[in-house]
Amino acid sequence: MKIDFSSIEGYENMTAEEKLAALEAMDIPEPDYTGWVKKDVADKYASEAAGYKKQLREKMSQDEQEAAQLKEELAAVKTEVESLRQEKAETELTKRWMGIGYSEELATATAKASASGDMDTVFKNHAKFLADREKELKSELLKKTPTPPAGDGDKKITKEDFSKMSLAEKQKFATENPEAYKEIYSHKEE
Repeated sequence: MKIDFSSIEGYENMTAEEKLAALEAMDIPEPDYTGWVKKDVADKYASEAAGYKKQLREKMSQDEQEAAQLKEELAAVKTEVESLRQEKAETELTKRWMGIGYSEELATATAKASASGDMDTVFKNHAKFLADREKELKSELLKKTPTPPAGDGDKKITKEDFSKMSLAEKQKFATENPEAYKEIYSHKEE
């Protein structure tokens, strides 16, 4: 604050001691500090504001960390859901392939290939299933085929044996054994 020297009479003509005495005798009113804040209070508030700014920066980075963590958790959940969907599809397809007659191992492999869209493997497995099924059917047919009766397979029918047969037996013999019939028939004419 500046002092107004014009209010002191003859101030310009006074000596330095007189000016000092005049200034000391002068009644200077207390300055009006309304609207002003004391320095220690201003420093305190400035320090608090800096602390809040620092906390805000930390909080923002903490929020960003939480957001990243939530994003990772969401990605993990999505991955797990997709895995479960894939597993469910494979299980259902395995049951369907086994219902057709596939072995459990082949049905599982075919279901995985089918669920992932690998149609080459599906067709290869189906061809293997058909080949195995054909072998099984042939094996079953061979098991059910009756064994021929025991006897002398080299025994030839003579003219006498042929003449003792009924007409139906002769016809059956002729159709089943044309070469033997021709041989007997040629002997009969002799």
